[in-house]
Amino acid sequence: MTEVQSSRDLATAAAEYATTLSVSEVPDSVREQLSLMILDTIGVCIRGSETDYIRSVADGLVPLGRGPLNESGASVFATGDRRDISQAATLNAAAGTTLELDEGNQRSAHLGIHTVTPALAIAEQFDASRREFFDAVLAGYEVGARLGDVVRPMESGLHPHGAWAPVASAVAAGRLQNVDSNIMADAIRNAVTPFIVGHWKAALEGATIRNFYTGLSCQHGIMAVVLARQGINGVYGAIEECFLPYTAGNSVSEELLRPFETFGEEFYISSSYIKIHAACRYTHAPIEAIAAIQDRVDFTPERISKIEVRTFELGTMLDQRRPDSVLAAKFSTPFAVASKLCTGRSDVDAFTQESVEDEQIQEISELVSVLADSRFEANAEEGKWGAEVSVRLTDGSTHTETVRDARGGGKNSFTRQEVYEKFDSLVSSKFDEETSIELRNRIMNSGETKTVNDMIQPIVSAF
Repeated sequence: MTEVQSSRDLATAAAEYATTLSVSEVPDSVREQLSLMILDTIGVCIRGSETDYIRSVADGLVPLGRGPLNESGASVFATGDRRDISQAATLNAAAGTTLELDEGNQRSAHLGIHTVTPALAIAEQFDASRREFFDAVLAGYEVGARLGDVVRPMESGLHPHGAWAPVASAVAAGRLQNVDSNIMADAIRNAVTPFIVGHWKAALEGATIRNFYTGLSCQHGIMAVVLARQGINGVYGAIEECFLPYTAGNSVSEELLRPFETFGEEFYISSSYIKIHAACRYTHAPIEAIAAIQDRVDFTPERISKIEVRTFELGTMLDQRRPDSVLAAKFSTPFAVASKLCTGRSDVDAFTQESVEDEQIQEISELVSVLADSRFEANAEEGKWGAEVSVRLTDGSTHTETVRDARGGGKNSFTRQEVYEKFDSLVSSKFDEETSIELRNRIMNSGETKTVNDMIQPIVSAF
């Protein structure tokens, strides 16, 4: 265990752990969760790369001298070519974010998209081994997740994408470049300042800059390592002095810092969750509750007079009705519930511009109210976001269902086969079944490949 003392900054303690952690020394369950998280993140990024504006941004970078490279670089899924590391990480991370299907952590936030994408780009460029790649992702995840844990809840309105996550990207990037603990510590400090953060308002309004919070923070993390390697030093005590004041508590206490005393004792990736509903995690319990009601009660959407969703306080942010964009729809509990009622779906195809403009879905959305309920607060503090949904029909009957914790994480995780099915579904628009199976075998099975370039060869060949 690395002890955090007042005379040493948190970056020093984190760097010592991050430069020595080895996947070969962790429990089998941690390796399994890590592999599934990496598989899921790559699949989400591949499918998300079909989002039109990801390709458009890539094209917009060409006149700035950041076009395709001939013999080096890393794969950009949206273009099928190779670009510089920073650009590949930025575009692939943004692509994965567009679907709102990327992995998350019940104690922190979205670590997979902030670690896998920069690590994958660097590993491809430098022909790193599969083991080195997995070590880097796990190190970035464990350091970043702890920081996310101590920082949340953040100041009102601040979004968890970006924010503290460049630290996770910096750790993954630094590990793949074999930096020592001193350079790693400065990379962490450099990732903390300057502070890059977005706002929840972008997601709620459907401003697509929100989908680049992740990509830009990955770029920031990569640059933090470049600076550290060239002797640019960060602020000593940066996390405590410059970053933690952005927490809602606005104070640094021993209790707050306790996660940094658990390096080597527990693994935050064990709290990872995988999503099958293509919307904010806060909508998942309501989606599953309405599905359960539909399973046991025979009714059509036309017979609904009112829907009431009771959930935790933060979940009430997602109360907007009649969203006017795909992104805003993914952050609207009324829309997510209405779409599930009308189409029976909650996957990628349930959140399209066509569904946003569907009058029946919008009319049902108008009937949904989202209310705070103290019954769900305690669980929410542990990352278990539940809800109770009541549907009142025109015949006067009311039907209620409670979901304490949506599926995907903890004791309610998806099986390996279910994660495989999600992956195959996501990549089916680009790969045939044989290629999909080959790719996931290479990612999941250490005996199949020695290097990352071997691991992702099915992707490169398909593009």
